[in-house]
Amino acid sequence: GACLLTGTYTTSMRLTADKPWLLRSGVIIGNDTDETILEIEAGTTIYGESATSALLIISRGSEIWAEGTAAAPIVFTSDQLDGSRARGDWGGLVINGLAPINACTDGTTPCEAEGEGNTGAYGGEDWADTSGSLKYVVIEFAGTEVSPDNEVNALGLQGVGSGTSPDYIQLHQTLDDCIEFWGGAATAKHILCTSPGDDGIDFDLGFQGKMQFAIVQQSGGTGNNGMEADNNPDVHTATPGTTPTVANVTFIGDPAVAESNYAMLMRRGFGPVMSSVAMDGFSSGCL
Repeated sequence: GACLLTGTYTTSMRLTADKPWLLRSGVIIGNDTDETILEIEAGTTIYGESATSALLIISRGSEIWAEGTAAAPIVFTSDQLDGSRARGDWGGLVINGLAPINACTDGTTPCEAEGEGNTGAYGGEDWADTSGSLKYVVIEFAGTEVSPDNEVNALGLQGVGSGTSPDYIQLHQTLDDCIEFWGGAATAKHILCTSPGDDGIDFDLGFQGKMQFAIVQQSGGTGNNGMEADNNPDVHTATPGTTPTVANVTFIGDPAVAESNYAMLMRRGFGPVMSSVAMDGFSSGCL
């Protein structure tokens, strides 16, 4: 009884809360050139089809406007029966923007890259680029493994500019990271990452945005690091640098996670400004 979404859409549309919606395989909004707007009404539920590793991708130049409320959040979840859902049932939400990244160590300008899991091109020259708005959104049981060591995060912000500010977002029971920033300058607030399968928060490739009011809580003996952060993995001094401003974050570890499990793993030229950060319970240590 759900309305099916599949393939590429280049005409703007609105998903309403009066019916369920099903994502089948890769659902792409926009053609990487022309603007296509996806609007999602408060209280809407969108299911990701497990059999096809469903994934929602917002292309560069297009926008997603998903603004729920505290009483009526927008929920992205697995199509499996309630009680049988598991991390990695479906892909997740990927947003590609036109903000700068530092993936091009050969000096190519503007720098572009292809997202993990073949999720489209991202990167450009507009720090203030907007990809829409996310507020009061839940993304759960996401993070499909496309191929070995090539997984999709619950929420991937790839070259997303400062015109987009995810706010009041919960990422729950993902197979890979809860939220990963690949360059760009988005501002994220009120981020709740519960029971991640890998890292809670990940910064990469020249991210210069901000994050405030966030919690990462591991559980069930799963997870890797509360936060993992890099500049460019090959050229650690690549510009623009990964230099976010981060404040008011709590990392709650699960000592049962045996593998490398730090509250904050900073490496490869990462240079943040951080304040008011609390952490405890990580088997490998805090920092």
